Amino acid sequence: MSFAELTGRRQVARLRETALSALRAYPFQVRRLRLLNHGFNTTFRVDTQDGQKFALRINVNSRRSSEQIAAEMAWLAALSADTALRVPTPVPLADGSLLQHIWSSDLQRDLPVALFSWLPGSDLGDEATPAQWREVGRAAALLHGHALNWPLPAGAALSSLHHPLMDSANHLTGDHELLTAERHEVLDETFRRVEEVLTNLFRREVPRPLHADLHGWNLKWARGKLYVFDFDDCGLGVPLQDLAISAYYLRPAAELEAALLEGYAAQAPLPSYTPLDYESIVAGRNLVLLNDVLVNTTAEIRAMQPRYVRNSVLKLRHFLETGEYRHDLPGVEQAG
Repeated sequence: MSFAELTGRRQVARLRETALSALRAYPFQVRRLRLLNHGFNTTFRVDTQDGQKFALRINVNSRRSSEQIAAEMAWLAALSADTALRVPTPVPLADGSLLQHIWSSDLQRDLPVALFSWLPGSDLGDEATPAQWREVGRAAALLHGHALNWPLPAGAALSSLHHPLMDSANHLTGDHELLTAERHEVLDETFRRVEEVLTNLFRREVPRPLHADLHGWNLKWARGKLYVFDFDDCGLGVPLQDLAISAYYLRPAAELEAALLEGYAAQAPLPSYTPLDYESIVAGRNLVLLNDVLVNTTAEIRAMQPRYVRNSVLKLRHFLETGEYRHDLPGVEQAG
C-alpha cells in the first residue's frame, strides 16, 4: 500500500518516526511530540525535557528545492533580526545548518525537515476581528518593505510567482477523472486571464520576496500581538499577490478584507491595481489550491477532491461571467 493510500492516522504515525529521527540531531531530549497539522506539510509540537518548546515541520508534499528552503530560512532569520515582526526563528543543528533531509521509505525520497522557535497564542482562523486584520495588513506592508531591500544570500534561491500556479507543475491540463471537457474550458480561460494580469503586474513592479500564504491559519494572536508563520510558500512576486491571497480566505467577510487593506495603507502606500487585477489574483488562488489538491497525498485532502473540484469550477465560472470571485454562491457545497 502506497503512502497516499494510507489513512490519515497511519500517515501521521509514519511521519512521527521521521520527526523523531530528525530530532536526534538536536542537543535536547524530547519529552513529548504532538501533531499540530497534517495537510500540505506536517508539523509537530516538540516539548523537551528541560522545558523548551519548538515546532518541527516536515515538507511532505512540498515542491521546494533545498535552495528555496534555504532562502526561506535566511529571510526568517533576517526578519527576526531586522524588524519588529514576530516570526518563527529557524533553530540550527549542531553543525550550524538550518535544514536536514530524512529518508522516507514510504515516499521513496528525502523529506526536508526544519525546527523553529515556538510561537505563542492561537491561530486567528476564521474568528478574527477587523482590528486584528488591520494588524495583518500592517505586517504585510512591513514584510514587503523589508523584502524590497533584502539581498538573497549565496546558495539560496526563490522561485518566481509570475506563473498563475506559482512554482507548481500544471496538473490542470492533464487527464484526470474529475476534469471533464467542460471543466477544462473554465480552468483554461481562468488561467489565461490570470496569466495576463500577472504579466502586466510584473512589468510594472519590481518582484520581491512575498509570504504568499497569508491566511488566518498561518497567523497567531497572543496578548494583543500578531505572529506570522509558515513561510513555506514564499517566492518572488508583487505585493498585490499577498493581499489578494489573504482576500481569498476572508470572503465573504467584506469588513475583514477592508480592514486588511486599511492596515496596509496605514503603513505603506497600497499597490496600484484595477478591480479586475485584484479579482483575477483572488481567483488565481483557487487555481493554485485546486492544482495542489489534485495531486496531494494526504488522506483527508484526497477524500475531498470531488467536492473541491465541483466547487472550484462553479466559483471560477462565476468569476469569468461577472469579474467577481465569490465563495458564497448557490450550489457551492460546504464541507461536512
